[in-house]
Amino acid sequence: MQRTSEHALRDLFEDRLVVITGGSSGIGFAIAQRLVTLRARVVLVADRPQTLGKAVHALGGEAARVWSIVCDLSDPEAVQEATAVLRRQHGVPDILINNAGYAVYRTFEQSDPDEIDRLLRVNFSGHLLFTKGVLGGMIERRRGHIVSIASVAGLFTLTPNAVYGASKSGIITWSRALQAEVHRYGVRVSVVCPGRVETPFFDHETFRQRKARRETRLTVTLPKVVDAVLDAIRRDRAMVIVPRYWGWFARTIQFVPYGLSAYHALLRRRVEDLYEQ
Repeated sequence: MQRTSEHALRDLFEDRLVVITGGSSGIGFAIAQRLVTLRARVVLVADRPQTLGKAVHALGGEAARVWSIVCDLSDPEAVQEATAVLRRQHGVPDILINNAGYAVYRTFEQSDPDEIDRLLRVNFSGHLLFTKGVLGGMIERRRGHIVSIASVAGLFTLTPNAVYGASKSGIITWSRALQAEVHRYGVRVSVVCPGRVETPFFDHETFRQRKARRETRLTVTLPKVVDAVLDAIRRDRAMVIVPRYWGWFARTIQFVPYGLSAYHALLRRRVEDLYEQ
């Protein structure tokens, strides 16, 4: 991806109101850091007040035009209240970045029903409801951009992360449909699918306890993911896969029989590793 000049990006983002769910750490926080340098107005949304407060302070607080809203995306009433507070205190966002999410390294068979429900709410339905809370204002204004951070796990099977992959596949499918539905109103929709990014995402005990595997060495840096998100907005790209080779991989295992067979063997080995522990 050709890096856009800082001046051109500043022209695009300066004074824009950007809302980032899951903005207190990881990819969301890295995006916020970059947007602050581009003089955007940023609202971070997350469910842990203390972590959220530290993130806002680290970014410069109100002096840097950074604010926060506490919201647990797994709670529909909390999402409704948060979007109402957002509209009342800051107005309709120019850009919404749906980024919050987490995963648990367990098979579906091992997963507790409450865990399954919460993961789907945070990673999928919470984003739909948050988007619904601001979309009307974007449509009325005839302008806005919705960016959802999915994952390559939504493009092809990764396990033991069945529920996480399902949520990301859902985000991709929903984004594609939404692109067609709101184009007539001047609202744009993008979905970004990163590969493995070393962030607090992997702090969950189930990831720390798993057996090391060679494929986990394939990572993408935070700056590259941030660049991909900004590029998707600047160029109005429907989908961005980063690194690009994961897009080629997804097509290969879909159309090449041998590749699909070898891939399924790898998935089964990953599951067996988990049970052997």
